[in-house]
Amino acid sequence: MRTNYRQLLLLLCSGWWLITLLSCNEEKNTIIYVPDETDSTETETTVSATARKVNRFIAEYMEELYLWTSSVDWRQIKPADESDSFDFFKKLIHSADRWSMLTDNLQGLSDEFEGVSTTFGHVLIFGRFSNSDNLFAVVLYVYPNTPAEKAGVKRGDIFLTINGNGITEENYEDLYYASSLVVGRGILTDQGIEFDDQRTFSMKAETLYENPIVKDTVIVKGANKIGYLCYTDYTMESENALVALFSRYKSQGVTDVVLDLRYNGGGYARTSVLLSSILAPAAVVKRKDVFLTQVRNDAWMAYLKEEKIDINDYFTDTLSVNMDLKRIFILTTENTASASESTLIGLDPYMDVVRIGTATHGKYYGGGLFSDEENRDIANWGMYLMIYRFDNQNGLTAAAGGLTPDIEVEEDYFPLYPFGDERDPLLGAALEVITGQPAQTRSGKSPHPYTILQTERRGALVGKMIQTNTNN
Repeated sequence: MRTNYRQLLLLLCSGWWLITLLSCNEEKNTIIYVPDETDSTETETTVSATARKVNRFIAEYMEELYLWTSSVDWRQIKPADESDSFDFFKKLIHSADRWSMLTDNLQGLSDEFEGVSTTFGHVLIFGRFSNSDNLFAVVLYVYPNTPAEKAGVKRGDIFLTINGNGITEENYEDLYYASSLVVGRGILTDQGIEFDDQRTFSMKAETLYENPIVKDTVIVKGANKIGYLCYTDYTMESENALVALFSRYKSQGVTDVVLDLRYNGGGYARTSVLLSSILAPAAVVKRKDVFLTQVRNDAWMAYLKEEKIDINDYFTDTLSVNMDLKRIFILTTENTASASESTLIGLDPYMDVVRIGTATHGKYYGGGLFSDEENRDIANWGMYLMIYRFDNQNGLTAAAGGLTPDIEVEEDYFPLYPFGDERDPLLGAALEVITGQPAQTRSGKSPHPYTILQTERRGALVGKMIQTNTNN
């Protein structure tokens, strides 16, 4: 089996991922359609040379690597006849796959995976007023040391205007993509959301790394020392900081951990393995037990079996900072996806994983980001392609609807309390179980008549799980 490609960031294997290089010396037999000198002049004049090259790249990689490759009748696929590469790609995607994507801005997508973007540094959820077409935005969180934080924006703040104008479906994306903004603030009153004419936020976008360790603190409740971490992306850049953080928690005698993944859409598999190894029982880490098993398409599974290549990811040595927990509390919502779900699923056989919040996203697949390194004409094109499903040690892959919570708690946006504040309903529920005492949570949901539309995150990369190399 021969694979001739550049794998930009990722691929399979041990580790929101590892397996080592998939390149082998045997020739690959392919049945995709390849244009030659006998192709009709009609095809050559209606399909651009770039589209033909991109389409061929798509078909070659997907036929060999795509998890659902058996769902495509490759004998009927004719890349040279497709004038729109994005439409061609969509035709090949399985109905269960909501995450694979094609891009003509490979560097931009790569940067997004790495947590780098030109940004204000805030993440928002949008709502609509019941008596108007106008929108508003609620700040879910702000990344540290970003323009939004420097402007004084905080979790729970409400945005009502952009540069003096109301927020509408025509301009709301400016809150992410404009180069600069003056945002008018709203305040929550008994009558609803009202404009605060005393406060605006002025921001200029910057290109920077968004640190996913949004909040960490130790909460002392009686004999309990509870380490709280709000973590929003599994980035390799954050790994050293995670080690340092839990080293500090360990030295402080933290007895329990609440891991807040409610907004974590995924990231690198190796980072998920690292974090899970820090949290797992020490005996599990010392034995290097199986964390996850990667299930690939039939052809690859047969090849890996024949070559006796291990398809498991294992806990990694983190004993110097390992928390040796027997129980962990993880806060979840529908934005908890992929690498976050791998943490939940991978830890489940070895410890009591208490899920608090609402059901997770339901993405149990890992992908690779691929480009055609040999063809400079399409160097800006790439694919994020689903290439495996992950199961845990017990063979568990959760249902498509996501992992259901053990304790169901819905987030109330009016108001949103700071991360680490026990009035936050999700954190409060965890503290009640840990301490056996009622937390200072609000009772009941807000009566305000607003329709929440969607969580909007720049790049929309909810559900990413990335392999860094290929080596098993």
